[in-house]
Order: sequence, then C-alpha cells, then structure tokens
Amino acid sequence: MKNVNGPRITIQDTEQRGISCSYSKDGRTPGVYYPSDPCVPVQQRSSRKEAWRGVVTALHQPVSRARSCLARLASRVAPPPTAATKNPAMSGAKKNPPAPALHKVIMVGSGGVGKSALTLQFMYDEFVEDYEPTKADSYRKKVVLDGEEVQIDILDTAGQEDYAAIRDNYFRSGEGFLCVFSITEDDSFQATQEFREQILRVKNDEHIPFLLVGNKADLTERRKVSEDEAKTRAGQWGVPYVETSAKTRANVDKAFYDLTRLISASKQQPVSPPVPDDKPIKCCCIS
Repeated sequence: MKNVNGPRITIQDTEQRGISCSYSKDGRTPGVYYPSDPCVPVQQRSSRKEAWRGVVTALHQPVSRARSCLARLASRVAPPPTAATKNPAMSGAKKNPPAPALHKVIMVGSGGVGKSALTLQFMYDEFVEDYEPTKADSYRKKVVLDGEEVQIDILDTAGQEDYAAIRDNYFRSGEGFLCVFSITEDDSFQATQEFREQILRVKNDEHIPFLLVGNKADLTERRKVSEDEAKTRAGQWGVPYVETSAKTRANVDKAFYDLTRLISASKQQPVSPPVPDDKPIKCCCIS
C-alpha cells in the first residue's frame, strides 16, 4: 500500500494484533482502531447479540411453560362457556320449567251413585261396574285445559254414613266439589242438600267452586229425578248442573273440566280485605 498522507505507523490493540494504517493530518483515519476511541468488531457484536437472545429465550421458556400449565388447569376446572352458561336466566328457564297448576277436586255424594265409576272413567277411560265401597282414593291427572297444562288432584270420598265423621278433614283440603247423585234414586238427590250444607259449614264460603252432577243418565227408563227438578236446585244454589253417564262416558270430561275452570277462576280473583267493624268502641272510665 502506498503512503500518501504521512508515515506508516503500527498500533497494538488489546488482543496483541497489529493494525497497519496511514496517518492523516487530522489524526483520524476512517476504519482505523484507536485505543482512545475503542470500537467493538462486528464479529464480537454479533456474538453478544446471540448471547442476549439466548438469555431472553431461557427466561421466557419457564414463563410460557407456567402459562400453558395454568391454562390446562383452568380448562379442567371450568369448561368453556356455552350458550346455556352465558345466559343463566335462559338456562334456568329451560332446565326448570314452572310446574303446572294443581287443582284439588273432591267427589261427594251418597254411596252407590257412581262417584268411583266417574273417576275411573275420567282417569283411565274404563267403566268398572262391580267394585267394593270406597273408603277414600286419591288420583292425579295432567291435562291440557284451555291451552294450559294443569294437574287435577281427585279425592274420591266414601258416601256411607260410617265415614261422615272424617269428611270434614277431606272437605277442608278441597278447592272444588263434584256433588254426585243418581237420577234413578231420589234419596241420593235429597242427600245432596246435606252434603252442600256440610261443605259450606267447613269452608265457610258460599262461593266455593261447586258442581251438581246427575249420574247414570243412560238409565232413562229408571229415572226418578227429572232434569228440571235438578236444574231448579242447582239454580237455587247458584251452581252449574251436568248429567253424566260413567258407562257411556257422556259428559264425564265436561264435569271435571267445568269444575277445574271454576277452581282456576276462583284462584285468580283478588282476595278482598276484611271489612272493618263500624261499631263504636266502648270506653270504660275508672274514677
């Protein structure tokens, strides 16, 4: 190399390597390593960068492993949310729908008038002609009435006089009453008056849901109670009257459904507050 600007000098670096360069007037030649202004070689800078990258990678590895481990644990404890869990109100409504309304019906009437036959025909579409006298049987059926699903709880009570003492307990639990008599027996028709009075005494409510039912309408040749006579009594009580036949299933569903409608309507009526007593309060003065 030809010396242009000055004499050739030799500078020793820290690694004992000789560097030849030309001396310029300003004392600074580009590309020359000066001890007063050290410059790290390119190869050394790249090795330092790689070392730092290795340190950062080593630090990030345990952090990423810990995050992945926590994510796996969280997925085991709480499954990913679904459409049902995102909206608890909707999921609760689907899982726990409201229970159908329950209406309690009590069958009353003299023995042998066909209370059990009407109940079994309504429940199972079967006519049972020969059966033992009933003590007390309970049934429950779910039906759709006027577009609404309801449950009808039926208590078939005994009509014999031996069970008259326990009828009060049955009547207290009832919400509506089917008072049944046989159109072929005048005595059973006259007994309906006694059943009506007993129910009103226990319930203490003249507007209790009540239905007068004349059963065995298929035995027209043996009729003893006329339809007009039965309707007149029902009109005096202010209740509906229906003639049924447990054998032919005539008006069986109508009797139970009409009474259930009366029960449902009575439950929707607001309860009137007690009327205050207008009598003056008597005061007692002690002198």
